[in-house]
Amino acid sequence: MNLKRLNMFSMENKLVGWLRHVLTVISVIIFIVGCVILGYMAWVLATSITVSRFLSGTLIFTYSVLGVGFLFFLTGLVGWVASASEVLCLLRLYLIALVLAIATEIGGLIALSILDTKLEMVLLNGWAEVNQGTRNIVQNKFNCCGFYGPKEFAYTNYPLSNSCYDGASETDVDAFTNAQQLKQTGCGAPLKYWLDDNKAVWCSILSGLGGLQLMCVILCIHIIHKLKDKSGYKRTSSKRRLHDEKSAYSL
Repeated sequence: MNLKRLNMFSMENKLVGWLRHVLTVISVIIFIVGCVILGYMAWVLATSITVSRFLSGTLIFTYSVLGVGFLFFLTGLVGWVASASEVLCLLRLYLIALVLAIATEIGGLIALSILDTKLEMVLLNGWAEVNQGTRNIVQNKFNCCGFYGPKEFAYTNYPLSNSCYDGASETDVDAFTNAQQLKQTGCGAPLKYWLDDNKAVWCSILSGLGGLQLMCVILCIHIIHKLKDKSGYKRTSSKRRLHDEKSAYSL
């Protein structure tokens, strides 16, 4: 009977070891995603005027993206350490962090649905808060200028960037004086159409990240359960060994 139980215990150890490696890999992926998001937002804040308004409480897009990046970064880091160490308290902390992160993400989606936030409003807020480097990438890709077109610059003090001119390089100063090369279409409409056409791609990516988090919850619960059984078996074995030693000593 003891040999059978010992074999089952050995098989459970191998199963926990395999699940621990899977949980570690998924946690590292989530951690890297969080680092990428936070790194991008750090670049945006460091190269735009958004940083001067960071504490104003009006940068909803910036706060939301930073919050998502911080959730991925924190849960991935805690999961990486917890799965590598197999410490029950860290695994429980990781489980709580995952549940809170998933609840926060679901709450954000529900809030967007209740507020009936349109994709155009999200894009407009994002366009107003990102840096010029991001805008240049979009303007070069979609051959556009500004969100609604170059006319929006007539009411602001912001200068037109080189990416608003056809065939202009980053060092081409003469392009600013050539009005015929100015792009007349805005980036809002083509950017919205691009997101609609590629909805299956970015929705799959977001669903995949959510699925990874849910998988981590299931693996974490299973590993915690197995480790509790393992610690219980060790305590029982040590008590039995102590009892046998006392019996032998009394004889």
